[in-house]
Amino acid sequence: MKQELIKPEIKEAKEYNLNFNNYIEACRWILKEHQYLTIDDILIDAQTANAIITVYDALNETNKEKVLFISIEKFAKFAWKQVR
Repeated sequence: MKQELIKPEIKEAKEYNLNFNNYIEACRWILKEHQYLTIDDILIDAQTANAIITVYDALNETNKEKVLFISIEKFAKFAWKQVR
């Protein structure tokens, strides 16, 4: 069974006229603009986005691909455990 990438449902992105392929791109935008977005009904602020991107950048290529198949909620919880 082939897994599909999790496409984020981002409500505020329509207001900014943005289109993200995954939640990592959305988190990078949040850091760049120092804004927040609601991704899959979860509010992601700049601090949470920073934790997600810091952990994501530290992963090897194989694990980076696997991360895109899990929800942002699970990865955010994992990221906070790693940066504490």
